Amino acid sequence: MNYFSDLNLVKELDKDKKIYHDMLNEMDKEVTSFAESFKDDSSKMSEWGHNYFCEEDGGRLIFDLEKPHSHVCEICGREFKGQMFDNVWVYFYRNTAIITLVKAATLYKVRGDERYLAYIKNILSFYADHYSEFVIHAKNKVIDDLTYDVGGAAKIMPQALNEAIILVRIISALEMVKNEIGKEYLDEINKKLFIPATNLLTPQLIRIHNIPCWINSALGIVALFTDNKELLDKVFNSEFGVRNQLKEGVTDEGFWYEGSVHYNFFLLEGVTNLLLFTKLYDYDFGEEEAIIRKMFKSAFYYAFDNDILPNPNDGWPNVNLKTYSYIYHVATKIFGENSEVGNFLKNIEKGSLDRATIPLSRPYYYQNEIPLERLTFNPELDFSTMEVINRESNNFASSYYGTLRNDKINVFYKYGHRGPSHAHPDKMNIEVMLGESILTRDLSNAGYASRLCNEWHRMSASHNTVVVDGKNHVSTEGGIILKFTEESLHAKVEDVYEKVDYERKIDLLPSGFNDEFIVSSSEQHTYDWFFHSEAKLLSELSYESASLEFNENGYQHISNVRKVVTDSTIISLEWELDGKIIESKIDITDKEMFICDTFDNPVSSLRTSIILREKNNKATFKVNWTLV
Repeated sequence: MNYFSDLNLVKELDKDKKIYHDMLNEMDKEVTSFAESFKDDSSKMSEWGHNYFCEEDGGRLIFDLEKPHSHVCEICGREFKGQMFDNVWVYFYRNTAIITLVKAATLYKVRGDERYLAYIKNILSFYADHYSEFVIHAKNKVIDDLTYDVGGAAKIMPQALNEAIILVRIISALEMVKNEIGKEYLDEINKKLFIPATNLLTPQLIRIHNIPCWINSALGIVALFTDNKELLDKVFNSEFGVRNQLKEGVTDEGFWYEGSVHYNFFLLEGVTNLLLFTKLYDYDFGEEEAIIRKMFKSAFYYAFDNDILPNPNDGWPNVNLKTYSYIYHVATKIFGENSEVGNFLKNIEKGSLDRATIPLSRPYYYQNEIPLERLTFNPELDFSTMEVINRESNNFASSYYGTLRNDKINVFYKYGHRGPSHAHPDKMNIEVMLGESILTRDLSNAGYASRLCNEWHRMSASHNTVVVDGKNHVSTEGGIILKFTEESLHAKVEDVYEKVDYERKIDLLPSGFNDEFIVSSSEQHTYDWFFHSEAKLLSELSYESASLEFNENGYQHISNVRKVVTDSTIISLEWELDGKIIESKIDITDKEMFICDTFDNPVSSLRTSIILREKNNKATFKVNWTLV
């Protein structure tokens, strides 16, 4: 396989000023501007990107190349100053420098201008020449224990994860220009940068986790590029090498065990690049290659019919398949345009959704539409061969989630965890799509260091589930399927709290669904059933002001609480969602019903939330939703 064979086609398209010409021109401006003003300092320590979020609303701060000491929230406009924010700016600056290498290498292969090689040498030589001077640190702490933090230790970047990412990108750039840049130069980079970086990263292969997968990917690509057979053997054959990571960390259905769709794709980015390099260097990845292929398939069928992705656990809000199409482009380079994976890519690219962005570790997309990987690997996809894919209801039993579908409604249902890593306390949470419109979704979270991430997004109360005595769920175990058909998914989880069991039955109807949630305990508790709606409530109800009594675990962020006053046992609510009218019939027998406002993500908008409360040892919550 030739890494840059498709760039010969781009060269012709660029000459004719066809597709990619404007993209290449824009890349040239970006590369030239950054490279000609490039200046870094090895005495500056980078810090964790998750700190670059507004403490008030969770909005990401704006990274401005011209403003290293001013950091403004993209939502509220508040300016943040201080060393921590400056250090995170350094992280973003260095990431920009490495992305610039990849763009410059691509431009060189297409346009042949020698200045792009000079830019690559100038930027990369700085990091190689000064690598020994960068302090070893993890996020914001200078350390000597490389395993101090799960994110690991690094020098240029804030943690081992980011150091691994930039190594992959550096070699992706060098692979394109290795013949022109010269063996003597590459040997110097290997001596000054790759060898010490791999010595730093190798001891951190100590667990089954997404970060060691990235480390393995970086080490493996370095080993292939520099012909380091000893390192290559460690990457593929050691206890925490990439093969064991995939065998032990990926479920039977093809999902990464941490249960986050973002981390699923994030991990795929690293291992797919490693797989690509094994093809380039004719190395046998092993039978685990089939696991990677399966992960691409499972992720496509996991998505809602409109390509929005259900989004439990840690990650980023609002993601869809186009968010990660750049990874499908790499996979299509490997498996072929006419492969099943290539057909997934074509369906994704033809989708009507705008691409949702992610705030950290951003890949390069031109005008948020064309990923650099499309230009590099698949410049002329033949959409005439695309086969349209229709998804069906599915249950991923060992991953503990499934989706019910018909032509009007999709309901995603998560009924368990595979451990605490990146988990949210959200047993039995559901997300609902009405056609193209979101009735309710998982918020995922803002940056981990932001206040509302930890006070709201990671709380049970921010999910569509039942909260007991105002406390978060404690279990991170799996659930049990009681029934699964095309129209029904019933599951049970024991000991969500000590001696408190949950059972939820979702039954799809032609124009709606029934939701029955049963909570059982031998002792009396206060049960709060939550449903957070993106729709506008149209019904006028009688209210009295009320307090929910609890004021922590997310409850402190629930506002405008109103208790519904009624003598009825069934309440019908009418909602409007993108021009559609929805009716919800709610059984409130022996229950109090509250309507309130809760934070969306971002928190600049609010959702209308229903809380049903019952104090008992056993309670059943029944709601019917119907498209009118």
